Amino acid sequence: MFGILTVIWIGCWNTYCEYIASTSRMNISHFPMALLCTYVLIVFANQILRSRFQRLAFNKNELLVVLAMGLVGAAIPAYGLTSFFLGMISVPYYRATPENQWTELVHPHLPTWLTPSNEGGAMRWLFEGLPYGMDVPWDVWYVPMFWWLSLIAAITVASIAISTILRKQWSENERVTYPMLGPPVSLAEAADAGDRDGLFSTRLFWVGFGLIFLVKGWNIISYFIPGFPQIWLGQQWLYFARYYPPQHTGINFFTIGFAYFANIDLLFSILVFHLLYMNEIALSRRIGLAITAKTGPGDPVAGLQSAGAFIALVVWTFFTARQHLAEVWRKAWRNEDREEDSDDLMSSRTAVISFLVSLVFIALWIRSTGLEWKMVVPMTLGLFIAYIGLSRVIAETGVVYMSMPINEAGITDLFFHPTDYSARARTSITLFSAIRTQSKAMFMVPLVHVAKIGDIIRGNSRRLLGAIVLTLVVGVVANILYTLYLSYAYGAFNFNDLPFTRYPPRVYDALVKQIKDMPEMKPERYVLVGMGMLLFGVMSVLRYRFTWWPVNPMGMIVPVGHAMHSTMSIFIAWAAKSIILRIGGIQLYNRCRPFFVGMLAGYAMAVFLSFVVDSIWFPEDGHHVHSW
Repeated sequence: MFGILTVIWIGCWNTYCEYIASTSRMNISHFPMALLCTYVLIVFANQILRSRFQRLAFNKNELLVVLAMGLVGAAIPAYGLTSFFLGMISVPYYRATPENQWTELVHPHLPTWLTPSNEGGAMRWLFEGLPYGMDVPWDVWYVPMFWWLSLIAAITVASIAISTILRKQWSENERVTYPMLGPPVSLAEAADAGDRDGLFSTRLFWVGFGLIFLVKGWNIISYFIPGFPQIWLGQQWLYFARYYPPQHTGINFFTIGFAYFANIDLLFSILVFHLLYMNEIALSRRIGLAITAKTGPGDPVAGLQSAGAFIALVVWTFFTARQHLAEVWRKAWRNEDREEDSDDLMSSRTAVISFLVSLVFIALWIRSTGLEWKMVVPMTLGLFIAYIGLSRVIAETGVVYMSMPINEAGITDLFFHPTDYSARARTSITLFSAIRTQSKAMFMVPLVHVAKIGDIIRGNSRRLLGAIVLTLVVGVVANILYTLYLSYAYGAFNFNDLPFTRYPPRVYDALVKQIKDMPEMKPERYVLVGMGMLLFGVMSVLRYRFTWWPVNPMGMIVPVGHAMHSTMSIFIAWAAKSIILRIGGIQLYNRCRPFFVGMLAGYAMAVFLSFVVDSIWFPEDGHHVHSW
């Protein structure tokens, strides 16, 4: 019950911050700030309760269950699922004008059962606010929500199945580190530690906490005294040479705190490949190489190579796990070794059958939107290729700010010429992008980490699955209803939220452009994708064969468009960890962990304090203290 209340709080608080309060971006990362603030508050309150009423306090496993539910629940509101999703399906009729030509080129291909109608001004009032005395027109939402939620449910079930199938291979066989879980697990362990040997009894924790809290808290004074000197560490851009993309030199303590728990060679490799991509971009701009492609953020030259490495990573992942996957398949159909599955969220049989059934349903759902079968297959498989790839990258690198370098539409695009797409097919693919959640793989990344948490808890994984399912049902339904309520009450057009108000119109404008003007075929993109795949394969073989090889191919996948926001912070984490390991080895590294955990806790409390100050003295006109 406490976990569900936590999820509801995170969803409502996050939604209010993004739409109404105009404060920090609370869930733009894979470990949302709304969750970190709430989790740190819970851990602190639990320690106080433990000192006075120990029997009422949570233990480590109970805190980890709350963490698992929070990871999934925090991926729902605002920038997670609801904002871009609701914006995409509600905007095509309200924002249609003679100038943008949506009525002529887009509306004929939109399935009426997937887009709520503007009958009675339902979408107009959604964006402009409901007139006084009118009731919310819920009836226009029933049919679209049923079919969209059925798709979301199928993708989620398949994601749970994949997380279950890959858990043992990643966690036990390959020893993936899951850096994103390092700080919150350390906080949870304090609940079972003695009074003198726990995390909160170490000076370094409070030094890290106090240092960051003081830096961020100091700047709050400037809210009341304009011109008061600030300690400014972010939003700095460096243009150091012609043709080179700018570099973000700001320091993000949030990134540093998680990056410290990643393998040092991974941090080094991200920096190495970032420099390589930077030089390639400068060279391509200098010679005038222009390529258009469906890739993630950043320049297409680097993005296509990153996409190629991303695809190669998934191929390599399945290749190295081939024996494990064969064993899972054998156990699924023979229903053997049930005891070996006791640490997983599902049994092997349930996971395999759930994935196959979900896969078929998703393919039929996409086909019903008007997409030809020849494109449905790569779209469906590409969806999970992208999800698995991004989940593996986050599980291994701990880079909390990252989107997939290429999505299912981009993967499908590799197999077809632009002339193969009809207007209906392009509209279908565009509409399907509503549940991509800005290329964050929806719930796949948190579910992979939930599977690892189940491994840590031991023996309670099936009960954990029940808690996660309840979280998803309650969280998704509650947040959609709350978002629609706020939209009709305040007017969604007034929200301070780009994924709800600005991104969807841009997507439909791009669709119109594609329908009117056939995109030019650029064969060079296949060369760049192939280069990325080849280089990743070579690097993987070298790393597999030679233990001394210093460059991890995973660094190729972090795209420049996101790495440029985190490069300085990753460099600081790498430099600090390198020095610590060189001076004192693994023992000094472990002794310094509390400092970085404390740094994250202090950062979270400073963000929460800023929100409280904004809510009291600056309502609906808050200050952004956390973003990229």
